[in-house]
Amino acid sequence: MHIIISLAKWLLTLHQLVWFVVGGLICSSIAYFYMKLKQDNKINKLNFTSILLSACTFSFTILWTYDSYVENEVRAANMGLLVFGGLAVVFAILGYRFTQKNDVSKVEIKH
Repeated sequence: MHIIISLAKWLLTLHQLVWFVVGGLICSSIAYFYMKLKQDNKINKLNFTSILLSACTFSFTILWTYDSYVENEVRAANMGLLVFGGLAVVFAILGYRFTQKNDVSKVEIKH
């Protein structure tokens, strides 16, 4: 019983809770974008990879900034927001640009 309680205390402290929430955020965002692109028939390997990299980089940006502020490293937090946040935006723009409609234009031929 003591092991279960100590595990619950470890999991529910603020630091581990933030990592747990961001892990859930990244998994749910990847699943959402996959289902949305699959539903609209716009999915291909290139845009899904870009969106995946964007979601991972964005969550890394959140965690980098949070950990830097916890450790009272404000410059590192600002640098992480600038570098990794910018990289996440670049990946998101690339993912958006690689999203193309797979609709074939229909031409009616009358005989």
